[in-house]
Amino acid sequence: MMPQKAILVIESPWWTPDQNRRRASVLPMLQAMGNLSEHLAIYHSYFYEKHGFQAALKDDLSHTKESRLYLYVAAHGSRRTVGGAGETPGLLLTTVFKELKRNTAQYRHIEGVLLGSCEVGRNTGDLMNGLVGTRIAWVFGYTCEIDWLSSTFIDVAILERLTRLRERQLSDREEIVKAFSGALRRFSGEYPIGGEGRRKISLADSIVLVTRPRGQGHVSKDSTGDLLAALGW
Repeated sequence: MMPQKAILVIESPWWTPDQNRRRASVLPMLQAMGNLSEHLAIYHSYFYEKHGFQAALKDDLSHTKESRLYLYVAAHGSRRTVGGAGETPGLLLTTVFKELKRNTAQYRHIEGVLLGSCEVGRNTGDLMNGLVGTRIAWVFGYTCEIDWLSSTFIDVAILERLTRLRERQLSDREEIVKAFSGALRRFSGEYPIGGEGRRKISLADSIVLVTRPRGQGHVSKDSTGDLLAALGW
């Protein structure tokens, strides 16, 4: 049976070999989740800079046959950029969405984008504008520096829950928020997932969710407040 859904994981190496000899990756955790379902495929590519990201995204979007897709960008982040390390420059968040809009009609199958990167969730305006002109119903990110392992667990939980949404529910903002609430209520909102300098920041204060349900008349909205209310955080 061919899977109906696929998660496209585009990841940038997190550490140099001397820092982490085994080159930790989010892929094994995603594969473990994917092995639980015959209806979900996991595709994985690495990127190092802008052109690498463009090539990975184009290749995945051009060759996947699944009708429902989810994009997971797993990389270092710094305010308005993802990826990049050392002398390698990062990729502007606005460029990520530009690539989605101009890469083959297959992008229309993407339902949501999860940005597993530090700080890029601060730019809510970029996220809201990024959804305009697409059929992407949601984008999730983090507003501060985050712990790698903890945030990866959270990312996997979100993807596991959001891939179970029915297509008709993508037209209902409340249903999208409810799905995120179902994923995140497994965790404590008080958990110090990251920080700024010496200041610890809780999970509740580190997340951002932007939604734009499918269908006419819907606009981009910062739904973070609705999500926190649903969680009771």
